[in-house]
Amino acid sequence: MKGPGTASISRMISAVILFFFLLAAVSFSYSVSAEDGKNGGPDLDISSVYGRLDTNGPSTLYVVLHNNATGQAAKSQELDLDPVRARGITAELVSDDERVKVLSGPQMAGSLGPGENTTLEFMALAEGAEVGIYPARLRLSYSRLERVSTSSEDIAPDIIFVYEDLSEELPLPVKVVLGPKIMIQGIKGAARPGEATELEVVVANEGDEAAIDLQLEARANPPFLRAGDELGNESDEKPNYKDLEAGSAASFELMVLTEGNATPGYSPLPCSISYRISPSGQDMDQIGKGSERREDIALLVMVEEDSHLGAWMLFFAGILIILILAVAYIYYRNFKRNGSGRSGFGKKRKPSKTLLG
Repeated sequence: MKGPGTASISRMISAVILFFFLLAAVSFSYSVSAEDGKNGGPDLDISSVYGRLDTNGPSTLYVVLHNNATGQAAKSQELDLDPVRARGITAELVSDDERVKVLSGPQMAGSLGPGENTTLEFMALAEGAEVGIYPARLRLSYSRLERVSTSSEDIAPDIIFVYEDLSEELPLPVKVVLGPKIMIQGIKGAARPGEATELEVVVANEGDEAAIDLQLEARANPPFLRAGDELGNESDEKPNYKDLEAGSAASFELMVLTEGNATPGYSPLPCSISYRISPSGQDMDQIGKGSERREDIALLVMVEEDSHLGAWMLFFAGILIILILAVAYIYYRNFKRNGSGRSGFGKKRKPSKTLLG
């Protein structure tokens, strides 16, 4: 039968065994990875950069951060005691040129073990910058497990994990391009009052990158009662969006319904153009579908004269011409009947006298 003193000794022995087990795991992990990382710590690096900045507006940069340190024993992984793991990573993009403004603040990137990577997303604006490469830096701060120590208690010592705070900056050149530049080349066709008419809008990309899934949307505005999808056929499965490569153009069909009393001439039709910007070589599954862009424009649509009003005007003009010809004919008949150079039309005749023989 065991007494209370025996139970206390057993618990003490178990604590000491656990302590030496943890200490051995930490020592083994440190000895395996001490020569692999930077002074035995994480080795962070930028493995790839997707995206670029264009001069048309804010753009998105995707930075893949990778830990190049070599792995360690399985026991230390389970205990999360790897000294080459970067913990609590904070990343900030810093521009060295005032023409490139970073709109995103510092980001929390979590932890990265050996061989692991994560994707950071930054928003920036190239304001007044020309096409070219501009210097920037990725400022990192994180911590790593430096050592494991114990307290001075002999019976039940405490295990103390000591972490080291680290910081570094990695060069990150930023590419500035012209990007997609969408222009309206022309509008074919004209709107007719009181009718639904189809226009053809020619859109061109005068930039140096492609515009993906470009779509033209119109919004009704007087004298246009309805426009675009409001007049579209729901059974038509043909999508009204296209991909425009740099230097290419495409035509979009646009239906408009015009008021019957619309004034002839040019009238503005509010529209919006939306598209995506997908940098070449981008991993869509990992990064996403690319940044989106939306631009508001106004199309100047020619409104013709009301064809119905013109028909009525021709009708009344025809009647007036007939009346004038009729009056002229009557006048001519009277002139010829009198046999003189003067017309008796409209004058009273004197009664004739009858002579009796």
